[in-house]
Amino acid sequence: MQKKPQTIYSNADGTGSHAVAGIARHMAISEALERWAYYATVRSSRAGEFGFEVDPSSNGMSAFPGMFRRDARRKAVLEAVERYCLLSWWEGLAEGHEVATDWPGVSAVAIDGPFGGVSVVAYARAQWGGYVYGYGAEESVGAACERAVVELARHDMVLRAWWLGFVAGDKTLPTGLFERRCLFFASEEGYQLFRERLARPAGRALVRPEVVCDCEIPGPWSEYATVWRFALQPPSREFLEPDERYFFW
Repeated sequence: MQKKPQTIYSNADGTGSHAVAGIARHMAISEALERWAYYATVRSSRAGEFGFEVDPSSNGMSAFPGMFRRDARRKAVLEAVERYCLLSWWEGLAEGHEVATDWPGVSAVAIDGPFGGVSVVAYARAQWGGYVYGYGAEESVGAACERAVVELARHDMVLRAWWLGFVAGDKTLPTGLFERRCLFFASEEGYQLFRERLARPAGRALVRPEVVCDCEIPGPWSEYATVWRFALQPPSREFLEPDERYFFW
């Protein structure tokens, strides 16, 4: 499977963010191994074994270079819950409630997870004028907020770099769906659509989803890390449609 070039985000196969440079480096390597496993498997004859026929995205995948497979599985479960909650909330199928954060200027909405835990969407007005977001899941609201704010900071960094290039004369616009969504929701129009969803109550309680995959994805990457996928039946396939007004990237 050929990887499409990025306009806003880096074309690197793996990135990592942490206060300790060595840990950030290992996180980037782990993400690159996860990407390797994904691209090698998603269109292969074994795709169905790992839930890619139900959800062809990389949702619920994790690579962890350690002795214990449970570490990779825990990360995969958290990501799957994060994404499922986000999709369900956006489609009006889960209730979200606004929560305070420890970061000035950063607001957040929390969505209770289907198996316990919580998913958080953090959002803020950036200094360069646009709006930035981040999401994360953990066992507590505080820990989920911390994950979401790290993603928000990365989102702010890449969008600011793109924006600086744009105002300097590089008018290249993104063509990929997720980057177009990212840019749309950074705009005033996109933020107002996000605020409208915040103000609208859910149509029903969050449904406990079917687990379609919960296993290791073996391959040549296994020499370096355990790659795990925990895939859930998504609430719909709407997030895969070419609509930049859908809040998911």
